[in-house]
Amino acid sequence: MDLGGQGQDMQTVGNEDAKVHERHGLYTKSLHTILLGVVKYFWGQSIFLLKKSKLLHIFQSCLESVNKNGLNVPSLNADYICHYKGSLISKYFKSLAQVMPFLVYDLIPQTVVNGWSIIRELVTLVWHTTIPDTEEYLAKLSQMIKDFLNITAQCALSILISKPKFHLIHLPVFIYHFRPAIIFSTKRYESFNHIF
Repeated sequence: MDLGGQGQDMQTVGNEDAKVHERHGLYTKSLHTILLGVVKYFWGQSIFLLKKSKLLHIFQSCLESVNKNGLNVPSLNADYICHYKGSLISKYFKSLAQVMPFLVYDLIPQTVVNGWSIIRELVTLVWHTTIPDTEEYLAKLSQMIKDFLNITAQCALSILISKPKFHLIHLPVFIYHFRPAIIFSTKRYESFNHIF
């Protein structure tokens, strides 16, 4: 797999990158990078836009109307999510990533909606527990990351510089070497911080 036309394949680049990151314990952690980085930022931005345009109550009504039977989520409590919007934990962000494009499509700017659509697909890809065709999966993931970074640059270019959790470009290399990202996720250890 070619990485941006640099003439090195995923294995060559990945070996050097993985050795450096493994030595320093810098694995791309899906919980912190995706849920508590990317999703949390877009959530905060969306809430800001909804409050600014006085549409938060409409969003809450849309969130309450979601049929939860088709989702693999323990709870999608609209009252709780909207009341404690600045203090949510990862399980809420994982749930919101699945439904946000459908809830905000006519409430916030289209570029942010496009960001949510890409995040939904990105979260789905990152949480795969098995990868039958690694090359196809990594190509799709790499394209999804590029699309996400492009839409983020359209929404807020400065975020790419100021937020290190938006640097997802190493994720395909880690998945190539260590297999599904969920395997080296720290989410299972975060459960010790669970309050509710």
